[in-house]
Amino acid sequence: MANPFTERSRITDPAKFAGRWREVSMVFERLERRRPVMLAGQPGVGKSSTLTHVAQSAGAVLELPTLASFFIDLAAMPDAATVYRLLARDLGGRGDAPEDLLAALRRAGRPAIVCLDRADTAIAAGWGEGLLERMARIARASVPSEVGGIAAAGENLHDLMLVAAGGASPPALSEPFAAVGLGALAPAEVRLLAEAYLDEGGVQFSQGELRELAALSAGHPAYLQRAAFHLYEAHTRPDYDWRAAYLGEARERPIPGAPLPPEAFRGEGDAAREESIYGQGAPPAGVARQPELHVEGVGALASALLPPIVALLVYQLGAGWLAAVAVLVLGYAAVVLLTRRQR
Repeated sequence: MANPFTERSRITDPAKFAGRWREVSMVFERLERRRPVMLAGQPGVGKSSTLTHVAQSAGAVLELPTLASFFIDLAAMPDAATVYRLLARDLGGRGDAPEDLLAALRRAGRPAIVCLDRADTAIAAGWGEGLLERMARIARASVPSEVGGIAAAGENLHDLMLVAAGGASPPALSEPFAAVGLGALAPAEVRLLAEAYLDEGGVQFSQGELRELAALSAGHPAYLQRAAFHLYEAHTRPDYDWRAAYLGEARERPIPGAPLPPEAFRGEGDAAREESIYGQGAPPAGVARQPELHVEGVGALASALLPPIVALLVYQLGAGWLAAVAVLVLGYAAVVLLTRRQR
């Protein structure tokens, strides 16, 4: 069975999207009031996947069976005119200006949702800010459709919902957007995401393995996919060191713009210490890693003061000055011994 954890971009299969209950609920709650929404979060955290899920499920969630749903990657668009032209054409109209889109929406007589991905790239290109602000004004002027998806009767009425995905933080725009931030996945969401992919084969991850996946990836979806890929390999190849393979990949090919999970730094430090002891990246076969006590982590001052403090307590408890001196000597001897061992 092929490894199912090969996703390295947005999730487009509805069966593979799992979790994000809170964020998705926040998006739809705001869309019901026709407020434009902006998704924000670190690269690889799942903004494009969440936006795709919103586009795919909006008709059912909002109970609008005639809803026209659009997903547009703004990074693939040359300018705002192209976006307006594509939307107006698919709604049965023509033209490449905001007024043409508005006219097409009114003639269509049905609600529409537009999901604009990678809005930050269009803003950086100089035309995204104007596009978002003009479309936000159209969305905020919407007259919500009646139940059943048919626009309310009357002239010059339209119904547009707008969701965009930007960068790590919402952009500063003249038109207000409701910001919905995406962060790390919760442990329950990690389990659901893994199980959504494992349904394809006979491999199952244990509860302990799922907890380790969450810890190694820090709940970051893109790093979670990588960690799960290597864990799956270990289930099919018993000699495969999946933790080392994942940590190596995370350090050598990090997600651009996203912080490395803390475990990636910890793994790098462990490898460096083992190399200094054994002359290679891992201890010889049969040699277990030894726990280390770092006196320098306590600090030189604490190391110097701890023995006399203990000795004074011993004396005050009535053990006598001889016992206190013995404790003092033994304490300093232990500090010296531990310091030499670390060197």
